[in-house]
Amino acid sequence: MEIVKKIALVGCSDPLPRQEKEDVTRLTSLLEAMGLAVDLSPLLLRETPALPEEKATEMNRVFRDSSVDAVFDVSGGDLANTVLPLLDYEAIGASHAAFYGFSDLTVVINAIIAKTGRPAVNYQIRNLLYRDAAAQQAFFKEKLLPGRFTLDDLQPRFLRGERLTGKVFGGNVRCFLKLAGTPYWPEMNGGVLLLESLGGNVYQMVTALEQYRQLGVFDRIDGVLLGTFTKMAEDRLTPTIEELVLAMTPPRVAVAQTPFVGHYPDARAVKLGAEF
Repeated sequence: MEIVKKIALVGCSDPLPRQEKEDVTRLTSLLEAMGLAVDLSPLLLRETPALPEEKATEMNRVFRDSSVDAVFDVSGGDLANTVLPLLDYEAIGASHAAFYGFSDLTVVINAIIAKTGRPAVNYQIRNLLYRDAAAQQAFFKEKLLPGRFTLDDLQPRFLRGERLTGKVFGGNVRCFLKLAGTPYWPEMNGGVLLLESLGGNVYQMVTALEQYRQLGVFDRIDGVLLGTFTKMAEDRLTPTIEELVLAMTPPRVAVAQTPFVGHYPDARAVKLGAEF
């Protein structure tokens, strides 16, 4: 395992609002105080929105830089799939640096897996600054940087079956579906589908799950790991996401739930494209 000494901060999705620009400045100072060198993309703090070509150029640059040990995307929203045709997958595949992102970056994570065979990590580094900062910073230094995080860190609760086996794919329930029918959709046979969501009511979850079913995903996977579904839980919507997934997946598919994947500030890391 490479010792992480230098990390790059990039943004492949939407432009950051003012508060999040300030957060990135604070994050940079925090990481440097931890003894890490930081390659901060100038596009993150720029006032004008970056074009897909500019964002992809920054991604390609940091993955071609052999001194960069990890690449963290700090953005989110809707636009990450616009960079996919512009990424240098050969450079990404050859780099020792891992890619980290979550939510809309689900598309980049799974595209890297599909095009290079390399794992990438579902994780939001900006959580080092927020409500659970002390616990997140400890996890970052003790687990994430040395690559020691495992399924046990997610404390899964099984709703069906007793274990999850196979490579993990997916991420945000809506964003992952943007890859359907594209060259960036990974092969999931015998794998585990990770799903989480910030928004979405019952009808939106039903239609998304139905699309996964019609794509044949539920026939190919052996397990589902549910993260948090913020709106569903906070509005106490029923049927719950757990009930929907149990009803819409075959009985042979193991289903587990974790509170540590999703949009809450205590979320931890999941390596996708790798075996649990």
